[in-house]
Formats: sequence, structure tokens, C-alpha cells
Amino acid sequence: MSNIVIYYADVNLGTYGDEKLIRESLLIDKKFVHTKCPVWNHKANRTFVAFSPIDCEITLDKEKEKVENENYLFFDLDHLNSPHPVLQLIFPKFLFWTEHPDVWLNFEDHSMTSLNNNFIAIGGWFNLTNWYRMSSLGMIMLDDRKPISIKKNDPLFRVSFISPNLDCGVILKKITDHEKIKKIINDHETRELNWKSKLFSKTNIKTCPFKFLYDK
Repeated sequence: MSNIVIYYADVNLGTYGDEKLIRESLLIDKKFVHTKCPVWNHKANRTFVAFSPIDCEITLDKEKEKVENENYLFFDLDHLNSPHPVLQLIFPKFLFWTEHPDVWLNFEDHSMTSLNNNFIAIGGWFNLTNWYRMSSLGMIMLDDRKPISIKKNDPLFRVSFISPNLDCGVILKKITDHEKIKKIINDHETRELNWKSKLFSKTNIKTCPFKFLYDK
């Protein structure tokens, strides 16, 4: 059984501290009987949990259309006035890419956020090989009378990687060189605009999008 390699970088360059991704199977107490289940393990070994690097509390006054701690957020009035307010948190934020063909990124919520933090993450998936991109944590605020309250090391969302061979393992490799990351972000932001046709199509690139990282 082979492995697929996923590269990633902290887009915030450490501004908010250590933005971590940890394999889900390593986070669960092995005293739980379900950790012996091969079905659970197959998914948990290919899923990674992102954690908050800081404490953060977000309150909303919907009548005044005012949000506290908005420096941690992206939002607009259309999203605030949704059936439940929707906000986008700027951390943790990662850019993912891979050289392997037809690898899909699956972004999903973490069940503990609705219980502890008063939000649910908005999920989605796409062909990562075709469209390398930054993660985006969109939050549906469950009760706008209460704050979104996040503590450092709270789990915020999960990402998993799906390849044509579902038995392939997943290896995450973090790029930490700030100059390389800045080049990656610049390349990401100046890409061609015709992206929608690539999200769900077969892989149509033949080389790593960030080949310059490995050139000597």
C-alpha cells in the first residue's frame, strides 16, 4: 500500500501562534472500544484536526449589525442576515497542495464545536490536485444571543484526503520557510481565474504547482 503526500503551509506565518493539524486517530483515547474498529480507523487515519492557536470570543449585535473582535473575521451583511449568522474566521488557515493525481480535499466540521463553541463549520470538497487552495473556516453561529467562545487548542474543523486508491495512507509535510510560503501565497493569489471548471474534474496538471520550492 502506497502513501499520498500532502504539502501544507501556515498562511498566517505564525501570527497567531502554532496552527496545528493532528491526525484524528492520535487524538482519541484508546480505551474507547470503537478505536479497535477497522472502519473507524480507516477514516480517522486519513483525517486531520485543526485547532485554535489562541483564545477568542466573538459577539454579535444583529440589530446594530455589529460584531466584536471583527479583526479575526471576514463577513458581510448578507451573511450576517442569513437564517443563522455566518462568519469566516481567519485562523487557522492553511494552503494545501499535492503532486499526486485526483486527490480530493474534504473539509468538514468537528462535532465538538457545536457543543462547546456555538458554531458549526461549513464543509465542502474538491479536487485538490487541480485546484490547490487555502482552507476557509466559515462558521454558522448557532445562537446569536450567545458568543462564539473559542479557547486555545479547541478543535475547529477537520480535513481528510481522498485518492483514487482509498487504501493509500496520507502523509502531511509542512513547509515552514517563510520566504517560500510568501512565494506560494503570491502564486496562489495570481493564478488564472478559470477555476470553477477544475473543482470537480479529473486531474489535468502534470507537474507540481510549486516546483520552484524544490529547485536548487
